[in-house]
Amino acid sequence: MPPPSESRRLDILSAREITDLYGLPSFTDEERRLYFDLSESERAAVDALLPETALHFVLHIGYFKAKRQFFVYDIETVRDDALHVLKQYFSNRSITSASPLSKTRRFELQQSVLTLFRYQRCDSSAKATLENRARRTAMLSTQPITILRDALQYLENQRIVAPGYTFMQDVVSRAVTGERRRITGLLQNAMTPAIEQQLAALLEADDGIYLISRSEE
Repeated sequence: MPPPSESRRLDILSAREITDLYGLPSFTDEERRLYFDLSESERAAVDALLPETALHFVLHIGYFKAKRQFFVYDIETVRDDALHVLKQYFSNRSITSASPLSKTRRFELQQSVLTLFRYQRCDSSAKATLENRARRTAMLSTQPITILRDALQYLENQRIVAPGYTFMQDVVSRAVTGERRRITGLLQNAMTPAIEQQLAALLEADDGIYLISRSEE
């Protein structure tokens, strides 16, 4: 049986919106010139690396500028981006010199990118804060898209890399479910016998009006 969070997972974004937010960028030539243009501090960080990882580092920088996300890719998948970077910064090297990154080396490059852009990963503390914020937002609106947008905006303002979409779905689902339960509890606590009688009378009156209208047709 799946965990409760999975069974209540909401479809908040369309497939295209998820790709726009989390998918590997697909750059035009103009976008490559923009996102792979290195500042002095970025170029200094690149120059401090070994040649076999420098290309990957520039790719990581460009993709992070575009999406504020990190990606695992095969060099052939990003061939056009890699060729642009090689031509711009490593004209004496070929794409075949770009060896695959180990998991450890990829993590190190990602950490260097975070330092350059003064960002941080969404650790357990940030995730707990995100949960609390989602619950507060749900008190204003239980529309899942509203809660998700507020959470993503908060992460951007705090310079925190957004967790994956599945995690965000679960955060929003828990916030919506929790708020609905809270409202239901408040209503149940406020439901005195007198109010119950008034509601019953209103329902009976509505039923009577409905039956009269039906008989007149």
